[in-house]
Amino acid sequence: MPTDTVAGVDWAGGAWLAVVIDGDGEPDARLERDLEALWADGVDRILVDVPIGLPDDAETLAAREAVDAAARSASGRPSSVFPVPSRGACEAAADGGDYETVSERNRRDLDKGLSRQSYHIAPAVGEVDAFLREDEAAREAVMEAHPEVCFRGLAGRPLDHSKTGAPGVGERLDALADHFGEPGAALGEICRGLADDAPDLAEAADATVDDAIDALALAAVARRPADELRFLPGDPDYRDAEGIPMRMAYWSAEPLA
Repeated sequence: MPTDTVAGVDWAGGAWLAVVIDGDGEPDARLERDLEALWADGVDRILVDVPIGLPDDAETLAAREAVDAAARSASGRPSSVFPVPSRGACEAAADGGDYETVSERNRRDLDKGLSRQSYHIAPAVGEVDAFLREDEAAREAVMEAHPEVCFRGLAGRPLDHSKTGAPGVGERLDALADHFGEPGAALGEICRGLADDAPDLAEAADATVDDAIDALALAAVARRPADELRFLPGDPDYRDAEGIPMRMAYWSAEPLA
């Protein structure tokens, strides 16, 4: 049975939405200004929906693209996996660079521009990268995960509907049914709790139901025993220039092709 305190975390556009599970307890949601604070609060394992392990050059870009290609294939929803910014582009975004500036830095590093979607997540990606570069102990416990890959593994089959519609939400709640007694009730408690937790962060974050159900899925995977976790792309063991793992964690009864 689970004994660790674990969390599934999604970036909610101004704060981190964390679904925390303490041992066999019920999911509890909170908003955090930075991911490092959650780690410092005694969470043993964190699965987070942002890229971890960033490219700096052609070699690390090839490794990163292998991870992302595996996620596109496993999730069945290729458009949900955004190209990962270079480390330099993330630093430029964190310094307040506009889209053109950050995209040009990405072009210098990786010989290609940056999508608008990747630009908007670059500051959050850079925040996690800076944290893991400073804290080597966190690198094996703070893991990248993709919600659509996690839902595919939890469901044991490809999903038919987008999470943006009611059928898709229902399908994802069904995928969680074997992992939480009442996933719909858990989702409702998460959404209600966010309104009361850190009102200033709640106002800044503008968390959506999508964010909440994604974080719940990541928490469901994070609470599995460590030796049951699987990783994309499997072999080889990719790492970036700083030694940070490039991989995506998930759980399923059988490995996802």
